[in-house]
Amino acid sequence: MKKILILITVALFFTTACDEDSFLLEEPKDDIFAENLFTDYDGFVNGLNAIYSLVRQDRESQNNVTRAALWQMGTDNAFVNGGAGTIDPFNDYSDLNSENNLVTSNFNWLYKIINSSNLIINRAETTSVDWMGGNDANDVINQNKIIAQARLFRAWAYRHLRYGWGAVPLSTQEIDGTTYRNDWERNSVAEINAQMEIDLTFARDNLEMKETTGMVNSAVASTMLAELYLDMGEDEKAETEALRVINSDEYELMTERFGVNSSQPGNVFSDLFDNPMPEDGNKEVLWVLNNAYQDVVGNAYLYVKNVWIPHYGKDSVLKKLNLDTLYTYNGGKGAGRVSISDSAFNWYEETDDRFSEYAVKKDYIYPTDETATDFEVVRYTTMEYSKDSDLEDNFLWPWVRKWEYNDPYVFDNASRAGQYDDQMFMRLAETYLLAAEALMNQGKNDLAAFYLNELRRRSNASEIEASDVTLEFILKERSRELVSEEYRKHTLVRTGTFYEWAVKYNPRLDESKVNEYNELLPIPQGIIDSNTGAVMEQNPGYSL
Repeated sequence: MKKILILITVALFFTTACDEDSFLLEEPKDDIFAENLFTDYDGFVNGLNAIYSLVRQDRESQNNVTRAALWQMGTDNAFVNGGAGTIDPFNDYSDLNSENNLVTSNFNWLYKIINSSNLIINRAETTSVDWMGGNDANDVINQNKIIAQARLFRAWAYRHLRYGWGAVPLSTQEIDGTTYRNDWERNSVAEINAQMEIDLTFARDNLEMKETTGMVNSAVASTMLAELYLDMGEDEKAETEALRVINSDEYELMTERFGVNSSQPGNVFSDLFDNPMPEDGNKEVLWVLNNAYQDVVGNAYLYVKNVWIPHYGKDSVLKKLNLDTLYTYNGGKGAGRVSISDSAFNWYEETDDRFSEYAVKKDYIYPTDETATDFEVVRYTTMEYSKDSDLEDNFLWPWVRKWEYNDPYVFDNASRAGQYDDQMFMRLAETYLLAAEALMNQGKNDLAAFYLNELRRRSNASEIEASDVTLEFILKERSRELVSEEYRKHTLVRTGTFYEWAVKYNPRLDESKVNEYNELLPIPQGIIDSNTGAVMEQNPGYSL
């Protein structure tokens, strides 16, 4: 096990030493080192690009799922379907321990983002840099924009750590040979939240409400602040931050058909995912994960569809068909690692567009001839089961169609696990839900119902009254709108509902398979063991 990854600098900025005196006299200008990278604005942009790449790993493959799945499966609305050793414990938390590979990998990954952010923040604040602004005022703007992005990334990583592990070490300084430590202690959640507030406030005030597509921006910072203030019990501040974005001229909920498939059968909810970019006409997206096809430098082989789409090609009927053809006309191949619970699907009304055939897969089609101009339904999805084991490798379980993807260039690639599409990473609908929660907490249920109805109306769900607004309703509405998008466990931990809702609504969990302490993950054993200068306490309930 490597030393605690607070001590590790992102590989882009890492350099090694050599004993030969001649090397000490060289100036390695052809290589990328912090000392000659961070000399001007463009160098800092390149450094930030490395962090954007790290954040994008959220949706890349890790231990047979995505990193994001750690905070989605094993909750009320998502269970492990096509299991694997590392993720099986989220169907039975008694098997989750401090050496779980996904838990350890994510913990280390988040501290890599934090230390990389610290490096940029510290260098931008303390070194002589050509900020390339043309004058002093623009130089300050460029400098602050760099620092603001890095601070937002640091807060983004600490958000995961706070909801994932609770109290964790707080690091705000660049780690190098002179600042190495092995005596870290866990800072309180209150301390972590306080630093996140500082970082997100700086980002909010020094970024534009809308930046270049793919960049974080002030709207992202305010939405994150709204959630943070809810966690801190500052509901009025949460309301202010959320409404700042909602009332901005830069964003709006999409309520009319738009984009590439707008002339085809579908609805505006499905259009959102077919057209994830602002350039596609999507005015709802706050943060996009830019991507490119496989032969473009800097692309990412995203793994989201393989997590959420069942391995339907293994069904007894469907496996007899040509699988490339089957996958091409049914959203691509999946591995079915994680599935939406039957409870979550039952939270929709029949008229809700978010539960329509364009949003939830309900049948499989196949062309009737080689021209592929006509199709027949060859299999229907089903949620029928009589015991837990029926949910293992359930190839016909329905799924949300948000992550469908077909290779746009090579037909035979329909059987591949990954995807190269651009994807929404945060959208305005979540800001609406945070605003509603903040308003409800202040007793402003009329206003809360107004914002919830804005979402429900665009999906043809029935409108609600102020008396209908409860925490239970908002949690279910979050699932209806954001299932497979939001980090569901974060929401349940923040609202103190994880254990109750996991037992009540997850078909794979009951009181014998999940405990209240499982709302937090175990601190990785390697982190505890390598921190030899101080005792790193384990979260209650966990051991090797």
